[in-house]
Amino acid sequence: MFLDRLLQTNPVLALAATHLHQRGAVRANTYLLDLDAFRHNADAIKAAADAQGLTLYFMSKQFARNPDGCRTLLEAGVHAAVAVDMQDMEALVRNDIPVGHVGHLVSPHRGAEDAVIAARPEVVTLFALESAERIGSAARRAGVEQDVLLRVTAPGDRFYPGHGGGFPLAEIEDIARAVTAVGGLRVVGVTTFPCLLFDRAHDRVESTPNFATLRQAADRLCAAGFDVRQVNAPGTTSATTMAMLAAGGATHVEPGNAFHGTAPQCLRDSASPEIPGIVYVSEVSHVAGGEAFVYAAGYYVDNVLGDFQLTALCGRDERIVERRFAVETAPDGAIHYHCMLKIPAGSDVRPGDTVVFCFRPQIFVTRGRTQAVIGVAGGDPRPLGIYDVEARPVEGVA
Repeated sequence: MFLDRLLQTNPVLALAATHLHQRGAVRANTYLLDLDAFRHNADAIKAAADAQGLTLYFMSKQFARNPDGCRTLLEAGVHAAVAVDMQDMEALVRNDIPVGHVGHLVSPHRGAEDAVIAARPEVVTLFALESAERIGSAARRAGVEQDVLLRVTAPGDRFYPGHGGGFPLAEIEDIARAVTAVGGLRVVGVTTFPCLLFDRAHDRVESTPNFATLRQAADRLCAAGFDVRQVNAPGTTSATTMAMLAAGGATHVEPGNAFHGTAPQCLRDSASPEIPGIVYVSEVSHVAGGEAFVYAAGYYVDNVLGDFQLTALCGRDERIVERRFAVETAPDGAIHYHCMLKIPAGSDVRPGDTVVFCFRPQIFVTRGRTQAVIGVAGGDPRPLGIYDVEARPVEGVA
């Protein structure tokens, strides 16, 4: 999906991936994170947010919470991360990454309350009063008052399957009072998801009904006397969407894929400053029946732009950027052991060749590895440590 843009704006990453893989410094089934590109993108996103008075939390699940990637974003001034679920929070805490927001998509489950409070997040999102009671009890045990956001919804809001729920807008004042009465909690704002979506039919980012619901909830809570400090508006966030988010009343936003240049508008909008900073590196296992079988335990394409013909680069030297092949994959629901490159008769594709993909990833749901690399932009790529999808160092066979 993003291979053309990679070759146009950051081809040295494909070359670095090939060189490092061929000399054994990067193994198959590894997402390679270009920290130079991460920093370039983070600087652009942070500048756009600052210009609009918006506060950033960074999403790290897409790059599997790789601590080197996280630290690069912190160094760029993005002060804390989003933990969309408990696994996210555990990975961030394990690597001393500041936690800004817990529960962006998945509310903390029973038994997680004390760990959530111990992580010292700036805010925790609540979906239900039962969650409020559990989080409030943990906060009281720890002797703290935890700031919380109310997940709000109204008829007509749009959600991905499995993403719905929250407190009804029509009852938001009473809900806020009930949450406050629990003790140990302070209602400081509201959130929902998604506030923006990429409209494929018109090739642009547009606001959703959820965003209007969010603004109404904030206004109603303010009118009821609550100190609303956060109007948290995640979804399809990048440098070019900051003005739209600020105009809609957001105070806090949560970029993710844009930090590695794989938000849809980074591909479709010529004004987008972000460049691809992540590639999936693998290798040819074997060749049979006109297909090259490529290791693919980490393969997962977040296909927000609809169906397309995936392609990949395959080779063993700098000529790889000229060697592009169509890719076939297992159907949805199948285990991805291999992807298959369609190779013409007489091709010299052979086992051990490097294969480089560039697409929009969600690494945390895969069996992949991550590895950051510095010095790509300067022509001196140096790989860093290898991590699994829980951001633990990989020991043994990588």
